[in-house]
Amino acid sequence: MAVLPSLSATKEFPSDEFVQRLLQERLRQKQGVGLIVGLLDHRGTRFLAAGTSGNRARSAVDEHTLFELGSITKIFTAAALADAVARGTVSLDDPLAKFLTLPPDGIGDLTLQELITHTSGLPRLPSGFTWLLNLLRSPHNPYANYSQHDLQVHLATLRRKKLARGAFLYSNLAAGLLGDILAVRQKTDYASLIAQRVTNPLHMSRTYLHLPPAEQPFLAQPHARSLCPTSVWTMAALSGAGGMLSCMHDMLLFASAALAGTPPLFPSMLQPFASTGREGHNVGLGWMLRTSAAYQVAWHNGGTGGSRSLLALELNTGRAVVLLSNTAHSVDPLLSHLLVGPTLSRDFF
Repeated sequence: MAVLPSLSATKEFPSDEFVQRLLQERLRQKQGVGLIVGLLDHRGTRFLAAGTSGNRARSAVDEHTLFELGSITKIFTAAALADAVARGTVSLDDPLAKFLTLPPDGIGDLTLQELITHTSGLPRLPSGFTWLLNLLRSPHNPYANYSQHDLQVHLATLRRKKLARGAFLYSNLAAGLLGDILAVRQKTDYASLIAQRVTNPLHMSRTYLHLPPAEQPFLAQPHARSLCPTSVWTMAALSGAGGMLSCMHDMLLFASAALAGTPPLFPSMLQPFASTGREGHNVGLGWMLRTSAAYQVAWHNGGTGGSRSLLALELNTGRAVVLLSNTAHSVDPLLSHLLVGPTLSRDFF
């Protein structure tokens, strides 16, 4: 096995040669089919790619290749929330009972802020017979058949007293519900909401919830950990938790806007709203926040059945890293070689 050199925490990114060796090593270890790294600093942006998209129509991986974002979608949902708050459409303290019909002893007093900061106590995923049936019907695309009706029925069964409200509990259910609430409140659907309020204002012209037929040749075919092709996930009622697709070009625009505080990626989103219970680990609006004496990083990763992603902003230096892969092997370890350094990364995630 080749041994990659370590990169200590610095204010400069590694060389292109270093990054290419890093990517090639991932391919050699069968931890990737196609990967791309995007780097942003005071000198501008650059990207480096390796492997293949797995799509015969367009096998090369470049800044135009479209990848599943997975849970990075939650930052888009958070941006839509921040935008709605800025326009007076909703408030962070609004309770669910303002938007949903729920039983008196149910979850109506949970707030929108609690949904996006993972402190509502809602579980990671729905439960019950309908959810299990959907898993059995579509194990490689588990969210695809979970409808808004299914979601509403499930929410009505939840009881406030059984939730660990206030404690950090990462929840796709909460984020997906928030996306649905924001869309219904503004009389639209989630895809249109994100296009109108987030991606269009940021000039992200190739970021989608539903991939247009004309973009199919640009799709990076997802692959399971075995490197066998698998399905693109469609998230249905829980789209706000992880349904978006994008390319490196657009994601570097997104990272730049977040560092600049360009609406709807308001600077307030990067402030700590809750703690995860671990020192130096906090939650902003959609962002995970990691602080130490050496760095201040806002980040989120994502994963589906066949893709992995990571977006990290180093707030104290104005740098950003974007990692996109069409394989279900985590790209998180690469961050230690690109941004925070191997010593500092041991307790990063």
